[in-house]
Amino acid sequence: MSADAPQSGPREPSATSVPELSSDEWVALKALWEACEELSAERRTARLADPAVAPAVRRTLEELFALEESAGEALERPAHERLGLTSPISSNAIAPATMVGRRLGPFKVLQLVGRGGMGAVYEAERADLAYRQRVAIKTLWRGADSDVLMQRFRSERQILAALQHPNIAQLIDGGSTEEGTPWLAMEFVEGTPIDVWCDARALDIPARLDLFRQVCAAVQHAHQRLVVHRDLKPSNVLVSTDGVVKLLDFGVAKLMAPTDADGTLTGAGLSPLTAAYAAPEQLDDTPLSTATDIYALGAILTLLLAGEPPRDVTGLSSPERLLAIREGTPRAPSAIAAVAPMSQVTARRLPSPAKLAGALRGELDAIAQMALRREPARRYASAEALSDDVHRFLRRDRVRARLDSTGYRVWSFVRRRRVLTAAVSSVFVTIVVAGVVAWTQARAATAEARRAERATTFLSGLVTGSNATSYDPLVRLAPNGTLAQLLDSALTRIPREFADDPRIRARLYTAIGANLVTQGREDRALVVLDSARRLATRGYGASSPDFARASLEWAATEMAFTGPAAIDRALAEAERIAAAYPKDTELKARLDLVRASQAMALGRVQLADSLATRVIAGERARQRTMLSLRAEAARMYASSWIRRDPRDYLRRARAVRRLGDSLGMSGTTEQLTAMNAEFEALAVLGRTDEAARSMDAMRANTDPLSASSPRAQLSSAMQRAYLAGIGQDTRERSTQVARALALVEQGTVVTQNQRLLVYNTSIDESLSRGDTAAARRLARRSVQELEPSGSPMILGFAYWYLGRAELAAQDAVAALAAVEVGRRWIDRAPDLTSVLPLLQRVQVQALTQLGRVAEAERLGATPRPTGAVPACTPGGNWKGCPDLPP
Repeated sequence: MSADAPQSGPREPSATSVPELSSDEWVALKALWEACEELSAERRTARLADPAVAPAVRRTLEELFALEESAGEALERPAHERLGLTSPISSNAIAPATMVGRRLGPFKVLQLVGRGGMGAVYEAERADLAYRQRVAIKTLWRGADSDVLMQRFRSERQILAALQHPNIAQLIDGGSTEEGTPWLAMEFVEGTPIDVWCDARALDIPARLDLFRQVCAAVQHAHQRLVVHRDLKPSNVLVSTDGVVKLLDFGVAKLMAPTDADGTLTGAGLSPLTAAYAAPEQLDDTPLSTATDIYALGAILTLLLAGEPPRDVTGLSSPERLLAIREGTPRAPSAIAAVAPMSQVTARRLPSPAKLAGALRGELDAIAQMALRREPARRYASAEALSDDVHRFLRRDRVRARLDSTGYRVWSFVRRRRVLTAAVSSVFVTIVVAGVVAWTQARAATAEARRAERATTFLSGLVTGSNATSYDPLVRLAPNGTLAQLLDSALTRIPREFADDPRIRARLYTAIGANLVTQGREDRALVVLDSARRLATRGYGASSPDFARASLEWAATEMAFTGPAAIDRALAEAERIAAAYPKDTELKARLDLVRASQAMALGRVQLADSLATRVIAGERARQRTMLSLRAEAARMYASSWIRRDPRDYLRRARAVRRLGDSLGMSGTTEQLTAMNAEFEALAVLGRTDEAARSMDAMRANTDPLSASSPRAQLSSAMQRAYLAGIGQDTRERSTQVARALALVEQGTVVTQNQRLLVYNTSIDESLSRGDTAAARRLARRSVQELEPSGSPMILGFAYWYLGRAELAAQDAVAALAAVEVGRRWIDRAPDLTSVLPLLQRVQVQALTQLGRVAEAERLGATPRPTGAVPACTPGGNWKGCPDLPP
């Protein structure tokens, strides 16, 4: 028989004729298959004739063995061979190179980029000079253009024309060659299979999940237009260099409302099947549905998470692959990860297979396994539902794939309240660590375990309301309860329930104090954290990590109100304790964050940046935490001084917001600070509409109880004043500035930075109205109230404004004196030299006012001071920086 003649042979037994078997019959079938696989045909027939073999098992095995003999590698053979068509490499087939250089419609074919069982794909460019465009041309081999395949090709063109989505490769044009061979011109995707792209960039689990959601969006778009892809696999999901997913190859797709002609595709044996990603129903006579693609999405998700698809078909023959699809149970991602090679583990930024398995166990396992359920009706109802569950996991909400048990509801509720839970988790970890490290004797360890159990019971009951009593201010945290009420309720109960144990009270007060800070209730937090320090001293001693943690939380809060010098002693104590516990990396990270805040207040911006970056690097190994969020917020602020670029400030602010959202920590001080930074950057860039929307989002993210506080009202007034100033609405600006100043003068507890901002804005407002007396009075009050802070960052600006006010009041001598003091403060902080020209300008104007023109001209001609370049390098390269603490 010639190579060009149609191939003949026995009919391929259809997998769809396999009867339904019970689970016991499938077990028997597998054992019998393994026993008969190496037997001769005669001995195999005799073995199958055994009366003990169930008839259904016998018929199934006979069909599988017939399939192996007649079809060979049926799952992998090109479709043209299964249809008995001319081979694409035969003498009658169009050689791949014959299309190169040809003109197809407005396109010129440049080169062959790929070939398959029925056709080839070429790179082409637009040749009609209308505009520049690069496309992928898809054609059929000659000999493969039977009626069935021509219909399939036309069907693909119709399907692609209906799909317009940024994550689906777009159809651009189509037509036929002079020989009648159809061709399609599609968007040229220069990308990499999604799994390869993720591994090459060592993306962590959250980043992989974000990318996977793009795949779900593309599949959902197709399903909404009644198109099932039917062959989703990594090679059909490419990622471009800019991180955009592109779904390819709808040539095997089937419309859910097919025409008679469409129905010939499956009937002709062209039903697609890639064993590692194929759903069980793809072997049945039942119509395929969107659930088939959901199954494949679950397989792709497992591959992205664990490094291998859920079904291992490597090295199996075609009949064995059929058995694996029908009988095999897909592996959970955590089970694959537990034995994964280190290359797959490090590609996900985790240190060991155990850590990777732990990260996947639970919710991610449940999501993947729900998509991979054998029964289509029990899978996710849509790709959108699957994507939504992944999004729920990313934002630490309850995923629908998990059993809706009471325990899981409690756990997911606590996780959503990350503002409290982050600190609670720290308490739990501290309890366990203290029980292991600080106490080695059995009696002490038992007492510590009882203490941990009591604290755990209290915290769990607190968030669920299960231990609430009639006199509690908060009976249950839902839906009208707020986090502020929850914390207040805890503070009411702790002294009563743990009056006998200062250790538990110390740890709980530390956690709650930290969360009060994240709410902007620093005045309340200071009282609670001071109590935590005293209780930790009584319960653990003044050299314990528990005392150091409480002391650091107190110091960070105290500094915001009194200045950097006020916390020197607390920092020294914490440094001594941290040196004695070198393995306590969490304590070291907390210490570095407080050091960074102090460095910033002292005008040592480069040092603050490097310390924050060191925390980020350390926390990355432990995955992202609340400390990561604090460090990113600190870097955002430091970078605004280092780069002086509002666009960079905006990018960093939005990055902090995204991190906070992924941790489920909206409404925290860090999140609100990032929102405020976003507002400022947008306003500076002139994007006032976006700035206004940012301000509205900030108010929406504020805890209702905190939103009504005087400090929140002050912050809102300052933002409104800023926007009004940009919009040249002088009346509104004046109203909002007066409102903010009144809140400060009424005794509202504010940080030093807030006080400086309110006073300076009020001075500007007074000067704009020509009320120099009011400006002078406010400037002198500002200096008097802020002088004790000892912060060059604050006092440099305070004295600049005082100099401006004195100058406006025609007191040039007082103006010179003010800016001279300001210069002395800035001289202590070389990183703040950008403030010196502001002070110098006031000096020049004062000297001119005094008639000292020559002196003013000499000073005005002085080059702008740059200051010494610190050894600390921005961006975290802290090596070689003598000022960086060990």
